[in-house]
Amino acid sequence: MNRIIESIKTNSKGRRVWIISCVAAFCLVLAIIVSLSVIKSEAKVTFILDKTLLTAGDYTDSPSLADLLNIVYTGDIDLMSGTTEYYYPIGSIMDNSRMFTVTSSSGTKISGYQCYIYANAVYNKLFGEYVGHGTGLKNSVNVIENAPKATYELFKNAGVVCGAYMRTTENSDGSYSGSRGHSLVIMKYDENEITYIEGNGEGQGIVRGAILSWDDFNARQLTGRSRRICHVTQPKAEYYNSLYGSSYVSVKYLKGDSTGGTVPSSLKLKYRDTFTIPDKGTLVNQDYSFSGWYCQRTDNGYIANTKGGWSSAADVSSGKATKRTFRPGEVLVFDSYFILSGGQHMMANQEIVFIPIWNAPDPPRPEGPFAIGVSYEKTGNYVDLYIDVTNNPGVSYLELLLEYPDDLKMVSVSNGEVLGGMYAGDAIDIISWKMAGDLFAKGRLITVRFEATGILSGKTITYSILSCCGEPGDVPVSPASGSVTIN
Repeated sequence: MNRIIESIKTNSKGRRVWIISCVAAFCLVLAIIVSLSVIKSEAKVTFILDKTLLTAGDYTDSPSLADLLNIVYTGDIDLMSGTTEYYYPIGSIMDNSRMFTVTSSSGTKISGYQCYIYANAVYNKLFGEYVGHGTGLKNSVNVIENAPKATYELFKNAGVVCGAYMRTTENSDGSYSGSRGHSLVIMKYDENEITYIEGNGEGQGIVRGAILSWDDFNARQLTGRSRRICHVTQPKAEYYNSLYGSSYVSVKYLKGDSTGGTVPSSLKLKYRDTFTIPDKGTLVNQDYSFSGWYCQRTDNGYIANTKGGWSSAADVSSGKATKRTFRPGEVLVFDSYFILSGGQHMMANQEIVFIPIWNAPDPPRPEGPFAIGVSYEKTGNYVDLYIDVTNNPGVSYLELLLEYPDDLKMVSVSNGEVLGGMYAGDAIDIISWKMAGDLFAKGRLITVRFEATGILSGKTITYSILSCCGEPGDVPVSPASGSVTIN
């Protein structure tokens, strides 16, 4: 079976892409892309040509239905022409002259053109049957028929759901009109606006999303075009529930590490459910403190970050991203923050887990003075001076003075692994370290290379620690000063 994607831009997967070549059509499409793609006017008219701007979890409570909506947005709606399957993602251009066929889950077929076949294909993808002219329906029902205009109250009272199919007509009795009508699929609505997707937008084949105020919707689709609602069709309630009523995402809470403690109850959440972050429960290891929870997906290991999205565990470990801490008592809405992960939709029946953040108690501070040892290594006219820390009770600031004869030249200063934030001034004989908190490491403090302009042997280098401080205050040093003579 052949597959063709017709799109405004080249397909990234290497599939064949068809481009509208008609000059007039191209100019109109270009104008729409430039001026209408996610541009809001004073009178609430927004057209969406980028599928990533359609967040399915914002339109439905059902994760399973949201999964299929995201597939629809990629253009996979099982639209056939002969043995070739055509893909029409959001932002693409339909072939208005081509007749397409859609096959229901029961094996029946319907054929048609433009907006009519696009909307039927979407509805069929979501619910396993097409609408056609709104007659002979098996698992669907017309909840609105022959209405002069669309209003929030009309849709609310009829219980219109996400994925409902709407057809308009020019006939005053509300009967179907094949030549003067439009088909679309409703995503959501509220008191102020309606969101839908359509094929053949502007009569130019554009596949797009749209967000309009009710007044603008009526002006563009109904009363402003001398049309009325022919029918709004959706699945029967019991059929809808059989498909999507039990769809959820699991939320679990883990003990974390080996500190023990009780685990709060797990949840099964639909999109937009509200839930409260629980407390830690009873700890077994009372030496640990609890600072909250972090959230991780089990399907790919992504972790909720502080910027309102998800990051890989590797990025969190490397410091490229910071995991978000969720505090006990925090009230959350299971919305698009949790639905999306690195551009990937969170599928139904997957899990997210909240993992407690246990903080181990600070280790006891080492006792004794800040102790150093000095050694050197001579190579020709060069000597490397090594200063090593043998005991470290905790240092956040250190200042070291080096004094040496004029015929010795300091060539380089290399910091070791003990302290960070090293600074060497222009004279390079005073070297300092300044850190945000105490560090307790031992090992190489610094390596200093000298070059002798004359005879190296017999030269003396003197070192002095001018200042040594930790967060509690001054730190004793042993020895505070000394010297080494090169043999």
